[in-house]
Amino acid sequence: MIIALASSKGGVGKSTLTGCLAGAWAAAGKNVHIVDLDSNHTISRWFADGTQRPASITTAKPSPDQLTEHLEAVIAERNPDLILIDVAGAYERALTLAAARAHLTLIPASPTEADIFEASRIARHITAFFSAMGRKPLYRLVLNRVQPLSSSGQLFTLTEIIRLKLPRIKTRVMQRAAYEEMGLSGLPPHFADRKRPTVAKAIQELDALKSDIEVMFQIAAHMGQEEGAAA
Repeated sequence: MIIALASSKGGVGKSTLTGCLAGAWAAAGKNVHIVDLDSNHTISRWFADGTQRPASITTAKPSPDQLTEHLEAVIAERNPDLILIDVAGAYERALTLAAARAHLTLIPASPTEADIFEASRIARHITAFFSAMGRKPLYRLVLNRVQPLSSSGQLFTLTEIIRLKLPRIKTRVMQRAAYEEMGLSGLPPHFADRKRPTVAKAIQELDALKSDIEVMFQIAAHMGQEEGAAA
């Protein structure tokens, strides 16, 4: 399973979600490989310390032009249960390549007009690219960095998501200290101090997000089987 986290906008939490989801699957006993295509190599810095990084998580930062070759080599040599691709926050060829190779593209966005506008652009870009190949993309918006207290701005954002017909993951990721601390400790919430309320709440959210994604893949696989049988 390959999941790309993509946006044309920086600061939406792609690297944070990448690291957190890697931790959630690693804690569930899965082997996870992260492909860091962000020019800042944020996730590679966070997980650079092998004594802190969970043993079942590996990282690499190949050139975007070598993405296909890297994925083929990783699958042949290690065959990880999950591959996460952290894409740079810009309209680059790497974004299109990552989306093309991924089974699912997650588009993180905070509940602001600017983020939702950019998420809509990415969705249209992915749809047009797949349509040219005669394929239907699987992508979902992930509402990230949501404030605990709802505001008129956040309510407007939800209205915009409906108006733009952007499919989104049911689980919302809130603004929590546990997510920000991963950049300092190199520990995803699932491997941090679970006794702390912020960590416990983050783990609960991430497990729900992980479950949403797994259910989505199950439904997609079932639909694919039905289409194959009909053909």
